[in-house]
Amino acid sequence: MAFPNSFDFRSPTRVVHGAGSVARLPELLPEGEKVLVVSDRGLEQAGVVERVTSTLDDAGVAWALFTDVTANPVARNVSSGARLYERAGCGAILGVGGGSPMDVAKMIGVIVSHGGRIGSYIGYQDKVTRELPPLVCVPTTYGTGSEVTPFAVLTHPRTRNKEPVISWRLAPRAAVLDPELAVALPASVGGPTGMDALTHALESYTNLLSTPFTEGLALGAIELIGGNLRRACANDHELEATGNMLIASCLAGVAFSQTRLGNVHAMSHPVGARHGVHHGLANAVILPHVMEYNLQARVPEFAAVAAALGEETDGHGDYDAACLAVEAVRRLNEDLGIPGHLCDAGVEDPDIEGLAEAAMRSGNVRVNPRKTTMSDMEELFRKSCGL
Repeated sequence: MAFPNSFDFRSPTRVVHGAGSVARLPELLPEGEKVLVVSDRGLEQAGVVERVTSTLDDAGVAWALFTDVTANPVARNVSSGARLYERAGCGAILGVGGGSPMDVAKMIGVIVSHGGRIGSYIGYQDKVTRELPPLVCVPTTYGTGSEVTPFAVLTHPRTRNKEPVISWRLAPRAAVLDPELAVALPASVGGPTGMDALTHALESYTNLLSTPFTEGLALGAIELIGGNLRRACANDHELEATGNMLIASCLAGVAFSQTRLGNVHAMSHPVGARHGVHHGLANAVILPHVMEYNLQARVPEFAAVAAALGEETDGHGDYDAACLAVEAVRRLNEDLGIPGHLCDAGVEDPDIEGLAEAAMRSGNVRVNPRKTTMSDMEELFRKSCGL
């Protein structure tokens, strides 16, 4: 544990898990209300949305569908969804997908309950002052943890920055973790989203705001990811491993909701906003470089991470064991087909100074376990880019 000598732990979301648990959606949604289903076109084309809406049909739940959600959501996605919510006469929201649809579902709830533009609610002060419509989320990737967090992230096309809306009122009333909806994820999606969950857990476990509650959740998530991510990505039939990954992602989401994150997320947000790199992929590439930087500040913790990832740490001193954690993450990336540097992941001609300036504005830098200056951040970006 780091410096907190007191903490306020919250986890208001009911979590339902298990194969076929999507069938329980009608009991989790408010009776008699029309539901706005928020997803994306890819999941609609893959038939995932139909599996969800057919459950609503069978229970006589009225719904409207909104799928105009981009990979890095912008204000237009939110305002369009809010207009449909009002026009269709909805009274509840159901987010289905990865982090983008779930975040847009949350932000639609903000607009329909508060009015105005979503940009007015961005920031680290709680600007969301009223309750949102009932919100339930169904994650279809094992990465973001958005189904249990009080955060939603918006991308600004003009400034090319990602900014959060933060309030515990954004935390869904319920989350449904059904591995049948995620079991056939392509490895190109499952690998990065699983590494996103690992990044959430690692940064929560090692940052300055960790507590005994969050350490247990985060380390449990790391152990589940180390034992299941490769297998979950191996084929389209690993239901048990997929279910364990959904649990791991959820545990990590609960943990970082309390603690925030660290330098990896401070760096990955401008990379995603400016270069269009998938959030999980950016995290995965950056993670071992930041771990190496943070190692000296959290030697015992990284030694525990190595053991949780399945490394044989007996007979090693803490520092040598901690180094094994960095190598374990690099090896996991390699096994999942994730490149070692951002320049091999779609970042062309990076503006190192601009990326570093954007990263340093993140509140996550302040809770990173090792103090970080502007020159440190520039060096982290150079290493992450392979320059």
